[in-house]
Amino acid sequence: CTEIMEGAAQKQNEDTVPRGECEDKDKGVLLRLPHLKKKLGIKAEEGNVYDANLLKFIHWKLDVGRATERIRSFQKWRKVTPFAFDNPPLYASVDPQLKKLLEAEILVIPKDIYSKDGECRVVIGRLRNNKMSEHGSSPEDVARMMFYTIDRVLENEKAQTNGILLFHDLSGLSRANLHPKIPKILIPGLIGHFPVKIRGIYILNAPWFFKTMFKVISMILPAKLRARVHFVNDISLLHQVINKADLLEEHGGNVKHDQVKWVAEQIEREISGEITSLGQLPAM
Repeated sequence: CTEIMEGAAQKQNEDTVPRGECEDKDKGVLLRLPHLKKKLGIKAEEGNVYDANLLKFIHWKLDVGRATERIRSFQKWRKVTPFAFDNPPLYASVDPQLKKLLEAEILVIPKDIYSKDGECRVVIGRLRNNKMSEHGSSPEDVARMMFYTIDRVLENEKAQTNGILLFHDLSGLSRANLHPKIPKILIPGLIGHFPVKIRGIYILNAPWFFKTMFKVISMILPAKLRARVHFVNDISLLHQVINKADLLEEHGGNVKHDQVKWVAEQIEREISGEITSLGQLPAM
């Protein structure tokens, strides 16, 4: 009986690390890292290679058991969806189509835009720029571009810890910009696999046909996330969650963003080895 109780106590210590030992959140995250490596079977001498990516999962959930499950789930999904990260590798430096779609400004992460409380990174979508015929892109290509963008935003510690806000401006959207296969790839990939906390989705000026499509899409969203989706027709309503001055100039704010320059910077980081991508996690 004593051995069972000691075993249970050890498991609690490894999975949750009692709060009394982790009043400082950063310290709590680091305390959990060796326990996570142990559960994953990562040897101490090679573990440091993966630390930055493992920490993303601990920031996502301060529970070693849950973080372990999410990593293994991500790797299983990655294996059955090889085009997402591996075929070809999810790097703009080696995939011209990915580079083209990133530069098209369909999804962007301007560095100076956070939620009003300064805690959540803001990701901005302009689906009107998703010109699939003109770009010669498939739904898989578009999904890869979106996975890449989320992979980059997850390099930001606030995004890891506090989550992201998605703001989609659907002004000028046409049916040609949409494909039903894109959300079928994207949503199952992000939900349940990526270490991402989506704190809210704000959709501006959605045309009727998008709302009709969204009713179908929303059926595969978890109820909690579905409740965080907000359709707005007046951008001033967005100011409740993002300061007006912190929006892009096209939305009445002061922020400028050069996406072509941003893509070039990511390519430089890829080549230099500075980038930390979920695709760098070891096979399991």
